[in-house]
Amino acid sequence: MFGESHSHIAENYNNLGTIYHKQGNLGQAAECTRKALVINRKLFGKNHPSIAKFYNNLGIICDEQGDLKQAVDYSNKALTINLKLFGENYPITAENYNNLGAIYYTQGNLNQAADYIKKALSINIKLFGESHSHIAENYNNLGTIYRGQSNLKQAAEYLKKALAINLELFGETHPYVAIIYHNLGALYEDQGNLDMAAEYVKKSLVIDLKLFGENNPTIAKQYIILGKIYREQDNLEQAVECFEKALIVTRKALGENHPTVAIIYNNVGKIYKEQGMLESAAEYINRALAIDLKVFGKNHPHVAAIYNNLGTIYHNQYNWEKATKYVKKALTISVKLFGENHRYVAAIYNNLGQIYKAQDNLREALEYSQKAFDINLKLVGENHPTMAICYNSLGQIYTKQALYRTKNNFFIKKPS
Repeated sequence: MFGESHSHIAENYNNLGTIYHKQGNLGQAAECTRKALVINRKLFGKNHPSIAKFYNNLGIICDEQGDLKQAVDYSNKALTINLKLFGENYPITAENYNNLGAIYYTQGNLNQAADYIKKALSINIKLFGESHSHIAENYNNLGTIYRGQSNLKQAAEYLKKALAINLELFGETHPYVAIIYHNLGALYEDQGNLDMAAEYVKKSLVIDLKLFGENNPTIAKQYIILGKIYREQDNLEQAVECFEKALIVTRKALGENHPTVAIIYNNVGKIYKEQGMLESAAEYINRALAIDLKVFGKNHPHVAAIYNNLGTIYHNQYNWEKATKYVKKALTISVKLFGENHRYVAAIYNNLGQIYKAQDNLREALEYSQKAFDINLKLVGENHPTMAICYNSLGQIYTKQALYRTKNNFFIKKPS
């Protein structure tokens, strides 16, 4: 009826993109959204609300694909158009700031992320007052950023503000309330308060089961974090049970080749690693890697994390060549995505230091461990638990160096 170049067709492509996005088919989602963008740019030119909407959607998709540079580019285009059309104090502008904040968070640029979320918050308070769902969303996002900065006190403060608003607006049984309970659970997990973490995640799970039933991807996410908490409590049987439940739900809802399936395989692999079943661990983590490479391609944070995990398994098997190879792959991806000064990069440098220390290559071990130390000191300051790990790593290397010097002193050296 309309032919290919009609606004209705563009809207259909965009809607298809949204469906593919929810299914985790990010390549198809991006393709459909780009088709919508091309049609409407021809029809309406560059500065049209629908163009901003499609750029915004593409930014979100690229963020999830791990193409963070492109995600920032699309999201900034959406923001530029909306500022031109509607000005600063407008709901869509606040939404663009919020989304840019989320992308900078993924990049590990936490200060920039906080700046953008605070801009969104400032606009939303002007427009809607304090007790509004948009304000709760901004508080939740700020809490997540402060958690990423290991500022757990501030994180708890903002998450509790978000929770109070949403409980007042929606009551206990609402998806937004479930999300904040889930985030508070993750926060308590970071604090090492595992009983409290489990309590909040279970609250979140109860709400989601009421709202969505057993076979919903949201339920899988709750089982995954519960599994992680049980693993940290050394309750490995219950951990595996949670991951198995998550796997059944995810496969049924989203199919085998979905990022959530990869997350579950990765976690099961970690349990096998802790049990000393290193071949099974490698098998599950390789399954996770195959899915993530198919979904995201090579340059994605999930892929980097899996390479790092594989490296630690090969380290435990004394396969130094493979251990070094995989951890260096993780390092290359992470530096490309996040830059040098990021906590993931620091963790990988520390792992490389440990691999070289195990081989008695103390010069390389010291170089990488010192890099981890310097990055973490910059990011979290002197009085953070991560610094204790860094000091311990450096201390072990210096101790080994001192032992070798002592041993060498027992030999008589004749001048040539």
